[in-house]
Amino acid sequence: MRFEFAAGAALTLVLATAAASAHDHAALRGRLVFADHEKPVVRVLDLDSGEVTHSFDVPKPNPSFASAEGGRFIVIKTGDEAGTVRFLDSGLRYESHGDHVDVDKGPVRLLDFAVKGDRPAHVVSRHGQIALFFDGDRPWERKSEPRAVLIDIKSLDGTPASETWPSPAPQHGIAIPLGRRQWLMSVPNAAYAKGEDRSASSRPDGFEILERSKGWKRLASFNDPARTDASCKLFHGYAESNGRHVFGCNDGADGGVLVLARGVSGRWNARKIAYPDERRVSAIKARTGARYAVANYGLKGPYNALLRIDPAAALLSASDILPVPGGQPACQFDLDAGGNRLANLTPDGKLRVYEIAPAWRELAAFDAVPTFDCQYGAKSATPSLGIIGNSAFVSDPANGRIREFHLDTLKQGLDMPVGGMPANLAGGGDAG
Repeated sequence: MRFEFAAGAALTLVLATAAASAHDHAALRGRLVFADHEKPVVRVLDLDSGEVTHSFDVPKPNPSFASAEGGRFIVIKTGDEAGTVRFLDSGLRYESHGDHVDVDKGPVRLLDFAVKGDRPAHVVSRHGQIALFFDGDRPWERKSEPRAVLIDIKSLDGTPASETWPSPAPQHGIAIPLGRRQWLMSVPNAAYAKGEDRSASSRPDGFEILERSKGWKRLASFNDPARTDASCKLFHGYAESNGRHVFGCNDGADGGVLVLARGVSGRWNARKIAYPDERRVSAIKARTGARYAVANYGLKGPYNALLRIDPAAALLSASDILPVPGGQPACQFDLDAGGNRLANLTPDGKLRVYEIAPAWRELAAFDAVPTFDCQYGAKSATPSLGIIGNSAFVSDPANGRIREFHLDTLKQGLDMPVGGMPANLAGGGDAG
């Protein structure tokens, strides 16, 4: 199943995929928030009228996005020199009625509230909180303030409430809300923190579980390099799958996926699942309640395969690996709402839809955009993929359009002209 369309970008979206069954009134679809590759603006597309209804100025073109838990608020990493992070209220509120979800479309506004810091990076939202991690600068370049800023989502309706956890040293780190006033914080790589070895990686090697109500008391540590089941060398890639926290660690004999979970007693435990071969993961996607997470898989480059991860499994095998056709980079991928189907947008311009289990199986392929370069730092506009519910959206900056593909019916949906060069997307999840 193939459809011809055109060219590349990135977008960020907020969308309600309301069920149409047994509904006595028309189900609203919601709004889509997207950036522009050339202009320093963030715009809002109404998916019911097909019109761009709002535009907000930002410091630079093509900022990156992440969606806060609940989907109403969008976190905007503006990309300016001050490391400014802004917050957009999409105005969308959701009410479940069992067989469908009603969408209320309130006012859209860019909040006056902003957070600034040195090198904003990972954004994670769980348990009513948003965690912004500011990596800090390389220790040999200048003194900086690496930290995590923790924001209460409900407070964004009025006076925003936040607090700061100071990182012991610069790191490409992560902060994860765990509930019960508990937080997972990454631990800096000691060699990088000292600043003496400029070849040392900024990636952390382990984590600590801290309790805020007890003055950041350490409850557990998973930062022992002598134990493969209690460390995660060169960490990169995180997702939560079915209550288990999954982290991508280094390749090699001591590498694999680290899985952290809370036991019945409330204590945290960890175990390592080895990779099927010499490769490693770098980015991980998962959906709430789903059995599987999916990651890109490779060495330094390209990451030209996808890896299915069952966090409860004893091992990963060759059957969990899906090679990307033509040996291409996996580029952009994400899961549907149930975590059962995966969409993958590759440099050949194709959007492929896969069934994940019981075995990898291609269900459809669309000629969504022309060929493009998805390597980091590419100067040309890169198309983006974002999934909300059972709809995949792909932006087309060359033609100023945003297109929808249904992952359940495997048919094309909306094809909307928005003008400009529609760009970066959050897709309703956390951002790296």
